[in-house]
Amino acid sequence: MADFLDNTQKADPNRCERALLIGVNTPEMRPGEAQELLDELVELVENLRIGVVHTELVNLREPTPATLLGSGRTDQIITLAKHLECDLIVMDESLSPAQQKNWEKLSGIAVIDREEVILDIFADRAQTREAVLQIALARMEYSLPRLARAWTHLSRQRGKGKLGGEGETQLEQDRRLVRDRITRLKSELGIVQKQRGVQRRKRLRVPVPTASIVGYTNAGKSSLVNSLTGSDVLAE
Repeated sequence: MADFLDNTQKADPNRCERALLIGVNTPEMRPGEAQELLDELVELVENLRIGVVHTELVNLREPTPATLLGSGRTDQIITLAKHLECDLIVMDESLSPAQQKNWEKLSGIAVIDREEVILDIFADRAQTREAVLQIALARMEYSLPRLARAWTHLSRQRGKGKLGGEGETQLEQDRRLVRDRITRLKSELGIVQKQRGVQRRKRLRVPVPTASIVGYTNAGKSSLVNSLTGSDVLAE
């Protein structure tokens, strides 16, 4: 346990969740790549105002169907998370719905992966109507096969999980509601995209060049805009 604590960080006491981040080093990765991805995940998680109390990098030769990692390593991580009083375990690797459910059942702690972290960031920062609809749709499609989990992003925001699970009738009702929501979102998104297409065609009639800047969170997009245009866009 002492070796594990070398990477322990002091979390912001004002943050509502304490997270243990797990990086996964696979044979096909180049040297140092897994650590770079884990460092990046720390920044992403902190953008959600979650305190990162510890990071751990594990080697994975071959994934296991139940929990991705072997049973011994899984137990070790769960023990560490409980020792550090973590509310959340974040895996820097995609978890299947079954793997996510198994982790939460074994640990009694909310478990998410990089994909869910990124979806949460996009949801937090979506500005346009189209962006809000797109991220809502992505979250619904991500959540649909995971409704049997002990925690969802909504229950985590409320500060409680669905301990003990839900009856099949309630689960089926939830699935129907989510499917209906997905259908409505796709319909709304189609209307918004059609309107955007009309607006774009109007802009193309005016001979003014347009450009887009694309980059990860904290990549320096706002700073680049300020440098190129002399603007004063807020850069965090």
